Amino acid sequence: MKLNLLLATSLITGAAFGQFTDSNKPVVGTDVTMYVMDSNTVDFASMTGAGQTWDYSTTPGIYGETRDISVVAPSSTAYSGDYATSTFAIDIPGFVTSFYTSTAGTRNSQGFVFDGGTFGGTVIVKLQSNDQLLMNYPYDLASSPIVNDAFTGSANVQGTDYPTTGTVSTSVDGSGTLKLNAATTLTGVLRYKSRDVATVTIPFIGSIMMDRTQYEYYHHATSNLPVFVHSKLVIDLAGTPTTQVIAMNSVVPDEFLGLAKNEKATFGLYPNPANESVVISGLTGSETIAIVDMAGRTVLTTQNSGTSQTLNVADFQAGIYNVVVTSNGIQSIKKLTIN
Repeated sequence: MKLNLLLATSLITGAAFGQFTDSNKPVVGTDVTMYVMDSNTVDFASMTGAGQTWDYSTTPGIYGETRDISVVAPSSTAYSGDYATSTFAIDIPGFVTSFYTSTAGTRNSQGFVFDGGTFGGTVIVKLQSNDQLLMNYPYDLASSPIVNDAFTGSANVQGTDYPTTGTVSTSVDGSGTLKLNAATTLTGVLRYKSRDVATVTIPFIGSIMMDRTQYEYYHHATSNLPVFVHSKLVIDLAGTPTTQVIAMNSVVPDEFLGLAKNEKATFGLYPNPANESVVISGLTGSETIAIVDMAGRTVLTTQNSGTSQTLNVADFQAGIYNVVVTSNGIQSIKKLTIN
């Protein structure tokens, strides 16, 4: 089983205005592009209760890494027969599709399908015996948490079903203000916390334990999908644990990490936003500079020969771009807004 089963159980739930209810569950046809953040992103686990301020405005993203999340009808997926009772699904193409039901009283998950590609194959987790209870409606900061709700089913790995058991604990553990970047601060945010502990028993290999703790931030006036997600997954195979973290932001981060080295960009960029021209400072004289639009198209490239470079952006369409400075094979990236 591939080890990067990030967000593998109940990736996303849903939001309501001030509380979670059936009337505000994720709606089929809704979608959002999420920007993958630095794996060192903090989880703010201790910041619980009302009146919190969670600040991710200075957390860098990973250049070129996004996840497209959409709410789909289970019947439109290739696994509709495995999840006949589910009424909606959350799909991340090429990654994971999770299946849910929602009634007037509860929201539950019937499992997920993980796409591990040519290496890991497809893993189909079906909680047909006893599914996951995710929330009792209405679910808000004052609600009693769900503690160690048991689920059972099977995990199909390389065409063979293996027993799967576990527990899930959830709560709305905080509310307040969320800072996504320098220009985006959201108030009236709810944070939904979930922890899944699942065990898959495979003969001749032993038990694989997956322990996932996830925080999902919801802004009710914006979307019924989360605006920020932080997920930590520990997979223990025969006593050897592997930890992986993924964080995703619904708005473009102000800074990006380079692909070749995990460090923040150090060059200066001003004015930002820009209208006619932009100055890039803090250079050494041997960099390649590129401006890339959010579709990944390079709209300008130049070779630098000084300690600063002035670029004419007067003819660029208004929007958000990435300025990519490459030196000795290492990329540094910052966001540029052109008005």
